[in-house]
Parts: sequence; structure tokens; C-alpha cells
Amino acid sequence: MALVTSCRTDTVTVKGTIADGEIFPAGWLVYLCDGKTVLDSSAVVNGRFELKAPANLQKGYGIVADFRNRPSDYRDWRMGVLAEKGIVKITFASKRNDCAIKEGPLNMEYDDVEDRINAIFIETQQKASLLADADEEERMALYNDVIGRLKSICLPVIEKNNDNLIGLSVLDHIIYYLSLEEIDSILCQCGSFIIDNEDIVEERDFKVAEKETAEGNPFVDFSGKTPEGNDIKLSDYVGKGRWVLADFWASWCGPCKRELPNIKRTHKSLSGDKFTVLGIAVWDGDNTESLECMKENEMTWPQIFVGEDETPTKAYGISSIPTLILFAPDGSIYKRDGLRGEKMMETIRNIIYQ
Repeated sequence: MALVTSCRTDTVTVKGTIADGEIFPAGWLVYLCDGKTVLDSSAVVNGRFELKAPANLQKGYGIVADFRNRPSDYRDWRMGVLAEKGIVKITFASKRNDCAIKEGPLNMEYDDVEDRINAIFIETQQKASLLADADEEERMALYNDVIGRLKSICLPVIEKNNDNLIGLSVLDHIIYYLSLEEIDSILCQCGSFIIDNEDIVEERDFKVAEKETAEGNPFVDFSGKTPEGNDIKLSDYVGKGRWVLADFWASWCGPCKRELPNIKRTHKSLSGDKFTVLGIAVWDGDNTESLECMKENEMTWPQIFVGEDETPTKAYGISSIPTLILFAPDGSIYKRDGLRGEKMMETIRNIIYQ
């Protein structure tokens, strides 16, 4: 009796129904996996199966069908569940969009939050595509609206699930949009499962670096290569008595390319003894694509290529591009927000000649 009670307390039981059983290959098994480790398996009988494994709210288990032998046509037979104790009922299907959680309070909560977050991101992408030619103020208004809506959904969920996989996953969705102070306020209420997570630690480190390179702070130096392959440092340009607009970009980055017309106008109108544009090509392999993109788009201003070296982006807390930073003649960071868009040239001219 004690053993039975213990199993009920510490076990997640996944009861599944095959949604499209008529195409489920005869003889296949369904597996419950922790990563690549198989915890349980079950034959499908009358379109149903049952799997058991240890419950653990800090884990998500994978449900897969005959994953070791399945042909490429069936690679979508998989879904995930939170390992909450008790019974979790699912509908298992050949396409992930047709899979569903039917029972299990935490799994259903998790599923609902994910759906709401994804709906916001999809809606935002649609609105952003319509604002491609809009000014910076309109884009920032959309951005701020999205952040507000995400926080209203996510923060209560994280507070309620401050040491399990739900809280970790939801925080991971929004941490990019939070300030260092907001992150620390959340983490001080969380357990070590979230606090010590590698992705959370890395993102917080980005926020620390971003704060340390906020407006008014001195520049942080780094090294790279010129397009010709020669050694070069940021300090070869910054702190030399000129204003420097540094553009962190990559050849594959669509938003970076959309910003190019504004950078070209700024470069053409303002570059000289008092000002220069400096491109910094990041996250771009061996720099080959950076060089081709520079030539193709007639980027005639100086460049520093850093390839896969993440030192520059980590030093400045940059986790998305394009990022533009305006350095003052003495090398201090003068401005790193509000520089993008059609008003770029006007904004910088007013700063230089104020």
C-alpha cells in the first residue's frame, strides 16, 4: 500500500488518444522520453496508449512515435508535456498543430499561456509588416504596446511558478524586453532552478553589460579585422576627437538592410572632420558574407568585421541588431536609443551642432 501511494504521488501518467489513428503505422510504439532517454513505451490499442514516468515540475517530457525507426514522412509524430504529478490526457497527432492537452491543470495552464504569447507575437509581426515604412515613433509605440501586453500575461504566471518549468519558459519569452532592475526583482522571488538557468544567466549578463555601457559611460574597446583583413580596434576610431555612429549589423539581417538608406544619407551629409559612420559586422561566420554585403550595398564607410566573435556584442549588451550607438569625441557613449529611422540624420546633426 505504501508503494502504491508513493507511485501515485510521484508519477505522471500520460493517457493519449491518437487523433488520426487511421494513418498511425501498424506495429509502431509510442515513447515517453526525457531528452534522448526513454522512460516508458506503449503499444497503441484501439487508438489509445498510456505512459508513466516520475513527476517533476522542472522537466518537460517528449512524446514521440517509434522515433528510432520512423521514416522522414512521419517525423512530426511528437509533442511535449510538463511532468506534473497525476493524470495528463493528450490528443496525439501526426502534425504538432493537431496535438492537444486535454487534462492536467498545469499542462493546460502552460498550453494556454504559450498560445496567448504566440498570438501576440503573430499579431505583432502582422502589424510590424504594415509599419515597415513608418517612422520610429510609430514602431516604438507598437513595441511598447507589445511589452505591456506580454508583461500583463507573463509576470503573474512567473510569480505563481517561480521554481518550475512554466516559470522558466515564460520568463525566457519576455526577459529580453525587461530591464535589469525588473529581472532582478523577478529573480529574487525565484528558486535556483530559474536563477541558475544558463539562458537566464546569459541574458542577465547582457543587461548588466547594457547598463555598464549606457549613455554617459566610457566606450569598451574590442578588436576585429578591416575588410582587407588587417587588424583593427574600435579605439582606432572612437575617442579620437570625432563623433562616431557605430552600426552593429549582419549580412543576413533584414532590419539592418532596411536601415541602410538612413545610414547612407547620414554618412553622405555629415561625415568629415567632426563625424564618421563606423560599421561593425557581427555574428557573420568568416566575414565572407559581410564583405559581399558591404560591396553589394555600397557601404563606403569604415568597417570592423568580427565574424563569430561575440566579444563586442556581449561587451555592449547587444542581443539584437541593428543596434546603433553614437560615441562622443572623447569616447563616451552619448546616445544608444532613438537613432534609427528617417530622422537619424536630423537627430545626429542637431547633436553635433548644438
